[in-house]
Amino acid sequence: MRMAKCCEETWKSFSRMQRDLEIHGMFKRRYLLGAFTAAFILSSASLPINADTIFACSQPSKAPKYLGTLSLASIPANMPTAQWGIDQGCFKKYGLEIKTTSVASAQIGMAGLVGESFDLFMNTPSNIVSAMANGDFAAKIIAPRHGYSAEELARAKREPLYPGQLLMQTVLLVKKSSAIQSWKDLEKSKIGVKSFRGPDHAGVILAMRANAANSYKTEFLAMTDAQMVAALDRGDVDAVVPSDPYATSIILSGARVIGYPSAYYFEPGAAVVYVSTATIVAKKPAAMRAFQKAILEINHLLNLPQNEATYRKTIAKVTGVSDDAVAKLKLPKLSESNVALSEISYISNKLKLLGFTKSRVSVGHILFR
Repeated sequence: MRMAKCCEETWKSFSRMQRDLEIHGMFKRRYLLGAFTAAFILSSASLPINADTIFACSQPSKAPKYLGTLSLASIPANMPTAQWGIDQGCFKKYGLEIKTTSVASAQIGMAGLVGESFDLFMNTPSNIVSAMANGDFAAKIIAPRHGYSAEELARAKREPLYPGQLLMQTVLLVKKSSAIQSWKDLEKSKIGVKSFRGPDHAGVILAMRANAANSYKTEFLAMTDAQMVAALDRGDVDAVVPSDPYATSIILSGARVIGYPSAYYFEPGAAVVYVSTATIVAKKPAAMRAFQKAILEINHLLNLPQNEATYRKTIAKVTGVSDDAVAKLKLPKLSESNVALSEISYISNKLKLLGFTKSRVSVGHILFR
């Protein structure tokens, strides 16, 4: 539980404001943005480049035109792919410098985009569409991170649910001693999720419905991956839905897999993407185009077995998760083509049917082309 002790105090002060933000809506509290972002983000600049370094990304013989610096925010679980790309010269190849910022939650990340505290944020398409429906947010999806195929989604609903590795990047876990054995047992329970009304929240509800369980009195509490570790350990919640690599770390510390909420919510396609806003993109179109190209190359390279070892080292470095946990991870299949509208068109309807949004929104102009 060293990770819990390390991270719990860091994020403890976030919880009250994060809950308030989720209850009242992030777009109603823009006046908090400056202080909020300054107080609750952890920043790191791109690593310096050594001329003699051998990169996984092949470098051009002539230095590319410098297109500027883009600031990228993410929760720690998603950041390793971009950090690996920085370390391997993939953004440098396209004339970009990337400054990374780890944030506690999707709400902070989206608020940072609105206030232009950073240029890009890694988030789920579901959270993006929800923000569009509930506020004045002109999103632009720039590039994909990872996604799921129809086969992967179907497999995640069948036993064995933990064949030595997780089947998806988020999972619902309980203590080994818990009386909860299935989705049906989650009635009237407390569940920690990363985003209130996010895809994991939605997935739990849909999974319970699919198994004839009533989610009406189930309580969902928004918290970070690190907070989930401590909350489950103390018994503050009955179950949590963390992301890997934190999920694998919790399993190694003594937790059981109940199922994969995302398998009941997602449809084939993008699960996490890099998003910006129309305003920011209009100011930096060339840099965004270069970023898109760099991400697709990074994703391709990280799908190759020869880069697995350096990728795992980056995951351990960025997240602070133990080498034992990182060694047991099933690495995500990263997307090698740009997001298509067909991958996200279902989201607005699902959010409306779940009661998470009051109206459907058009996503016809959401993709950066």
